[in-house]
Amino acid sequence: MVLAEAKAQVQLELDKIPAEPAKYSANPNGSYPAVIQNAGWTKWNEKYGAQKARADSSMKGMQAIEDRFDSTGIKGLPEAYLLGFSAEGTGRAVVANGNPDTADHQAVYVPGTTSNLGSIGGDIDRMVNVWRAADGSPGDDSVSTITWLGYDAPQSIAQDAPFSHYANDGAPAYNQFLDGLDASRTVDSDPHRTAIGHSYGTTLIGSAARQGDLNVDDVVLAGSPGVQVSKADQMDVPKGHVWNQEADGDVVPDLGRFGHGGTDWDGPWTIPSDERFGANQMGTDTEGHSDYWNEKPLSFRT
Repeated sequence: MVLAEAKAQVQLELDKIPAEPAKYSANPNGSYPAVIQNAGWTKWNEKYGAQKARADSSMKGMQAIEDRFDSTGIKGLPEAYLLGFSAEGTGRAVVANGNPDTADHQAVYVPGTTSNLGSIGGDIDRMVNVWRAADGSPGDDSVSTITWLGYDAPQSIAQDAPFSHYANDGAPAYNQFLDGLDASRTVDSDPHRTAIGHSYGTTLIGSAARQGDLNVDDVVLAGSPGVQVSKADQMDVPKGHVWNQEADGDVVPDLGRFGHGGTDWDGPWTIPSDERFGANQMGTDTEGHSDYWNEKPLSFRT
């Protein structure tokens, strides 16, 4: 109901915006440049451009959530649950594959820089891939994988991502959500819970462990620029339960360490890829910063 109401409100907003004029037209002088930007479009863009872009982004994200609802049952995909949602600002969305209130295993994924409601479809797909891999493991245990976009992620790699306040401000909400998964439990058994972070999302998970008690059993980090602490044993999970991977050509970890790495007697700016951090290093045959979730690479099979 919340999703439907938000979608209707955004559609009303879009309906009130005048049609976008043509941006370019032929140069009436017939000289270079061959086309010129129309003054009418410039005025329209100044008044409505940012508003329309924001509304279009919200609609894209809401459609991605609805598409996930519609895919239930396809190739065995379980029912989806919308656990949190808002179209305000850059948006919020918490989407689960499978019922977390009864699942034997829960994974709660935090996306990183540039994540917003408009891009939620890609993050949902990542957790669909993780669900398929976990559901295909031996045994009859049930699985719920959750995309948690419950914070204002930095929207610019250069201007926002170097700063920690996005992680520090969002970490308490992440801890609350993890505790809430216990409160909403409808079966007697305790689940096995894993926190998964990518990029700046790993920084938020580290901040959650630093600020409070991270209510998980394992932590999986991918492409981490640092988690604000310098050792795996500061992540609130048992020894040996922090897992990390860094792909060849992923420049984010080494660039990000100077803003988000931990520091202690053993060295400054420590990140999970450093041996002294003490994480289990997972193999990956992907390259760059964004392919850790592909279905075929070693990182996915691991």
